[in-house]
Amino acid sequence: AQTGQTDQPPFKCERDGVSLVSSTHHDYCVLTAGPKYNAVHYWSLYDNKILRKFRGHSGPIHDMSLCPSEDLFLTASNDRTVRLWNIQQAGCVGQMELPNPTTEGSPRVVFDSTGMVFAVMAEMAGKQGNYIHLYDARNFQGGAFSEMQVSSKSIQEAIATHRVTPPPGGDVTFNKIAFNMSGNRILVQSDKGLAFVLDGYEGTVQRVFQSSQGRGTVSCFTPDDQSVLMGSDSGIVDCWNIQSGAVVKQLEGHVGPVGAIACSPKYQQIASSCNNTCLWIW
Repeated sequence: AQTGQTDQPPFKCERDGVSLVSSTHHDYCVLTAGPKYNAVHYWSLYDNKILRKFRGHSGPIHDMSLCPSEDLFLTASNDRTVRLWNIQQAGCVGQMELPNPTTEGSPRVVFDSTGMVFAVMAEMAGKQGNYIHLYDARNFQGGAFSEMQVSSKSIQEAIATHRVTPPPGGDVTFNKIAFNMSGNRILVQSDKGLAFVLDGYEGTVQRVFQSSQGRGTVSCFTPDDQSVLMGSDSGIVDCWNIQSGAVVKQLEGHVGPVGAIACSPKYQQIASSCNNTCLWIW
């Protein structure tokens, strides 16, 4: 039964606000970022205390990614910088700034499943497409070891090739990026409700997915690298087979737009949420 009750009192954060939450390697600690102070808080849920604050960004933080193998995490901000942090120490351990005038907008970041590689994505100037640069997490100061470009032309050609209904407004902007478990594919979610599967080495578009009902809102890979899950504003979650491009299953149960979706890396479980939260057995 959906009671909405928890076994502990809620944690109040009205003063700082919360726009991003990330788990950590400690069962009772999370990382949170709010829109008010441009900082990340390392928060103990066990005793409801902020253990450490990470300051440095001069604009709101809109993306965060935890390293799966170490106590490192990445943040991306509207100040057009990406910062690398160590949970165990104050102050960032690395910083990079988007170059002008070749890029515009704000960057997006993500670690791969090994924690050895991370990606930085940024929009090309003039709506010409998107850059995706890959970095060695242990030698990021040496620059990107792979620089991929996903042009607007290739995006439009892929939309036509896969017979997807072109989104209104023309230009497609990527707003989320993720690796599959093997690292040989990259999934990007767009502001137009489309999800693109890219080759992880060349950046070429392999698949384009569009929600079967409503507009796509969130997407993710499954841990077996065989499928892409896409939630929509209709409350439906589509399960797409990457190889065939077909919908193999639909998950119904949400009462509103799906705002988040994720798969367990260890168990055959999917968590998705709107106004309610659903746990699915894959």
